[in-house]
Amino acid sequence: MNIRPKRLARIGEFNLEEAVLDVLLEARHERECLGPAEISKRAGIFREPGHAMTSGNDAIVWGILGKLAKHGRIEKCPQDKGKSHKLNGWQLTESEYRSRRDDS
Repeated sequence: MNIRPKRLARIGEFNLEEAVLDVLLEARHERECLGPAEISKRAGIFREPGHAMTSGNDAIVWGILGKLAKHGRIEKCPQDKGKSHKLNGWQLTESEYRSRRDDS
């Protein structure tokens, strides 16, 4: 069976999304909001830049978070008062949480 590279990339992207969503589901059980670095670490997603890269260590997870947010599957966590300058991380939307909880 010969699978084309673009098809393999789509399969890989799907698996990365599922890994991020699973990490966020586990974090929800612990009442945690996670940033890209922690998500990368927990999911085992590559997070070190190459020699010529100027972007941060977690570019892969940032890309996946952007896509999941665009599709309404995750959202930014509410800001703590007094910390409006800093993003507190990401969490599953309520509808995504319900659909994943029902799958367990």
